[in-house]
Amino acid sequence: MLPKAAVASLGATLAAVLIVSALLAIGTVGATPPRPAAPTVVGPRRTTLQRPVFHFRAARAVAFRCAFDSTRLHRCAARFSQRLAPGRHVLRARSVGRSGVRSRVVTVTVRVVQRLPALAIGTPLVVGPGPGVPAVVDGSVWIPTTEDGGLIRVAGGASVSRTQVGPRSLGGEGYLDAAAAGRDAIWAASDIGSTIVRIDPGSGTVTQTLAVAERPGGLTVGAGAIWAFHFLQPAITRIDESHVTARRIDVPDVRAAGLAFGEGSIWLLSVNPNRLVELDLAGAVLRSIPLRPTSARRASLIDAWWLAYGNGAVWATLPNYHAVARIDTATGAVRYVSLDQGQPFGISVGGGSAWVATDRAIVRLDGATGTPVAASSLPRAESSAFVSVAYGDGAAWVTNYDRDTVVRVDDPASPP
Repeated sequence: MLPKAAVASLGATLAAVLIVSALLAIGTVGATPPRPAAPTVVGPRRTTLQRPVFHFRAARAVAFRCAFDSTRLHRCAARFSQRLAPGRHVLRARSVGRSGVRSRVVTVTVRVVQRLPALAIGTPLVVGPGPGVPAVVDGSVWIPTTEDGGLIRVAGGASVSRTQVGPRSLGGEGYLDAAAAGRDAIWAASDIGSTIVRIDPGSGTVTQTLAVAERPGGLTVGAGAIWAFHFLQPAITRIDESHVTARRIDVPDVRAAGLAFGEGSIWLLSVNPNRLVELDLAGAVLRSIPLRPTSARRASLIDAWWLAYGNGAVWATLPNYHAVARIDTATGAVRYVSLDQGQPFGISVGGGSAWVATDRAIVRLDGATGTPVAASSLPRAESSAFVSVAYGDGAAWVTNYDRDTVVRVDDPASPP
């Protein structure tokens, strides 16, 4: 038999153990349940389906809450689907654990893409190194080849002549040479040569060479003159077609990236800040229209690249935003068109449509609204850049600087 003192000590120890156990039990019952993991969202990020399906998975989750395009989440099953209009949507989701404990919100961007009718694309024709902006007239396509200073004439699906119009720059120093069809001549601008030349279309020979400001870019024709912008420079050049004389016009606070003629005005595209500047024929500024794309900035090459006029509007490509801006010349109203076919570079207007050349596709836009109506991937266009386009003879002609090619894209609205 234990001594009374030992019995008392053992009783006290047992009582202490029981008290601690009771306290631990109380603490366990009152503890907050573990927080569930944030959900993994399984499903398409870019789709042509208007009712895509998504699955939510998370450790320790007993339920989910989610919503498209709203911060007010509702109860969702682990398999979730909702009808979505074409465009960009944001899906938000969170996990719910025991006793209603919630995870952080996970955000996923989903783009629903319209499936557009395909355009008929011909076989690419190799024309020379670094083909630039072409000119189309009277059954011929005139294509400057930036890296060797040439001008190639394509007719009947083949190269039929070559004219040297600028210095060779096989080291890749040239930016992008351009051609334009004037009243009775073809004109070609050499970026590295700082020249604009006049070519007789019959013989293909150079009849005059004009020294101009550095980096002459795209050419446009209007009011009896050939007009050129100078890449990222505050200047344009006017060449009188009759007398073949050049005059520089300074445009303060402009970094030019595109040029067009329409409605009796010169339209100049400028970057940093992005805007469209309307000039009278003497070069005085009439209007400045800011360009503020509504889509997210998705690249960092150059915000604005090329300009074209047609159908009562000026059209600008915005490569970093995968978008095109349509600016109504009467009201100055700007409509932004987001594209799902890559970065847009070249643009031309003809046949009641705007034709956009991206780094991997050709897209036809409705001339009145800018809505995409047809598109096709360009052959061998992967990882390419600096594509240009001109419209004429019932087709859009797309040059690919990196692939040394031109390809014909038939206009389905043009009579055969």
